[in-house]
Amino acid sequence: MHHNRENNSVGPMAAPAAYKDLTATRVIRAGNHAATRRVLLPLIDESARSLTRLLTGRQRRPDRAGSQIIPDPTAVPDFGTATSAPGMEPGTLVNVAPLRVLGTRGELNPASSYRFEYITEDPTGRAITATGGVCLSKTPHLRDTPRPVVAFAPSTQGVAAHCDPSHTCAIGLSVFPDRPVDAIAAYELPVLTWFLAQGVDVIFIDYPRDPVAGIQYYCDSITAAGALVDAIRAARHLGITPDQPLGLWGFSQGGGAVGWAAQLSRTTPDINPIAAVVGAPPSDLPGVLRAVDGGMLTGVIAYAVAGLAATRPELHDEILPVLTSHGLTEILRNIATCAGGTVITSAYENTTSWTTTGQSLGDILDDLPGVLREFERQQLGRITPGIPVLLWGSTHDDVIPVHQVRDVRDRWVARGADVTWHESGLPRVPGRTGLNHFGPYFRHLTDHSGWLLDRLHGA
Repeated sequence: MHHNRENNSVGPMAAPAAYKDLTATRVIRAGNHAATRRVLLPLIDESARSLTRLLTGRQRRPDRAGSQIIPDPTAVPDFGTATSAPGMEPGTLVNVAPLRVLGTRGELNPASSYRFEYITEDPTGRAITATGGVCLSKTPHLRDTPRPVVAFAPSTQGVAAHCDPSHTCAIGLSVFPDRPVDAIAAYELPVLTWFLAQGVDVIFIDYPRDPVAGIQYYCDSITAAGALVDAIRAARHLGITPDQPLGLWGFSQGGGAVGWAAQLSRTTPDINPIAAVVGAPPSDLPGVLRAVDGGMLTGVIAYAVAGLAATRPELHDEILPVLTSHGLTEILRNIATCAGGTVITSAYENTTSWTTTGQSLGDILDDLPGVLREFERQQLGRITPGIPVLLWGSTHDDVIPVHQVRDVRDRWVARGADVTWHESGLPRVPGRTGLNHFGPYFRHLTDHSGWLLDRLHGA
């Protein structure tokens, strides 16, 4: 199938002269008012239509099937349960179907979109199936060079299957009042459609899962990086071509994946990214767990615990005995809902009530030998990225503490990497709500995407 068409609490720490600083770098901002219009108007219109249908009874309320919630079965192709695939080559395309991505089906920001299933590898190197999406922009590309493509590792939307970006991009926003209360919010969708409005094709992934338990490998950025590379390979059967200039984009969970993909780029000669934007990557995982514990996003600790337990049997055997029955219940409830449901379930809880010792889960996990080895294995900064990287963090980030992002910067630069650094100094929003994490992502979208597109366009 082929288709045409920045350690202080006042403001950012000045980056030493050895680094490039985004504020001192010429960046052609991506987009303009017309592009913003092309992004926002279709999203608002389609979301309003969907909400009206639901409220007036012309769209049935979602069915639940196990952990699956499918608000509109016609919007999301029904395939993709993780399975083992012994003997199959990573990057093999297994299945594909058209995907109705909100904001791309009208005349303002049109794109052809597909959900696809492909082969990647689990943390032990065994072949498994995973899913993702590809969107082929129909916005005119007014250059003599091939249309750029961005491979996109999304930030956390929840680890249940119905929270996968290839589901949520067709739904946008939906609230489910049944128990457990849940809410889908496709907050990466405006970023995806922003790239499409620039005339850029987009490949994005759903993070891979254990085929037996169906649990996402949440803390495993290395496996996620492999899945992103394999998705690029598979998308070459769906209209993406090797001559298209390739960029990598990721924030938060996606920043970890893209950071690792940039580090491993020399080992994938068939995939040649030109540059990567790595936003607020989790590297010191115990530090992240301590940062969110007791805040609005406490529930993501459940994602991490379940993901670790699914990664290797020995980690499951280390983690399970430290959990109380309440802790186990909280983990099971959270991994069955999306990020919105997780906030409803566990906001401002403290995980001291989840453990048999009364310690926080972050402290306990940091003392378990097998888990600690896994945390150390996942740290960024020990391998030099083979491509230019824009690395950024936020001074007041209440999810990914900025000092660990600065540490990645310093380790990469010490190894000779080509790093452009940006630290957002947006004022702190009180309340540990996560706004200090997500706010800078959207505030600096045009600058960060402009840096990437400059490189993809050869500027």
